[in-house]
Amino acid sequence: MPLSTAAQPAAPPLKLSAWLPYRLFIVAAQIARPLEIFYGERFGLSQAGWRILATIAERTGASASEIGRACALDPFAVSRGIGQLVELGFARRTTAKADRRFASVTITPKGQQAFGEIATLGRAIEARLLASLSGDERSRIDAAVDKLEGESARIEQGGWRSLLERATS
Repeated sequence: MPLSTAAQPAAPPLKLSAWLPYRLFIVAAQIARPLEIFYGERFGLSQAGWRILATIAERTGASASEIGRACALDPFAVSRGIGQLVELGFARRTTAKADRRFASVTITPKGQQAFGEIATLGRAIEARLLASLSGDERSRIDAAVDKLEGESARIEQGGWRSLLERATS
C-alpha cells in the first residue's frame, strides 16, 4: 500500500544531526573505533569476532543462536565469527552427541587472555566517558539508557508498519 502524505500535516524535515538514533550511533561508533583498531591490529579480530568473544567470556557453552541474539548478529555473521575464533584458538566449538545440529561454543585460555587485554581498553574507554559526567548525570544516563533499551526492543518487535501507522493516524 503506497504511503500518502496528502492528508497529513507537513512534518518538519528530519535533520540527521539532531535525530537521537543517529546521535547515539555516532557516539557508539566514535568510542568503538579505538577498540576495534586495537583488537584488529593486536589479534586479527573482526567486530563480530570481538562481540562473540565477549559473549562467550560471559556465557560459556552458548549456542550459535544464543550468541546471535546476544550480539544482534545474523546467523551468517555468527558462523563466520565463531569460525574466526576457533581458527585463532580463542574458542572451541563442541557438537552435541544427541543432536549434531546443536553446538556449544566455549572460550579457551588463549581467548580469555585476549578478552582480558581488550576488556582493559574497554574499561579505560568507559572510565574516560564516565569521568566527563557528574554522579547525578551518570545515574540519569543509566536510567535513560535502560528506558531506551526497553523501548527500542519494543520498536524492533513491533516493526516498521506499526510505527508508520501510529505516525500517520
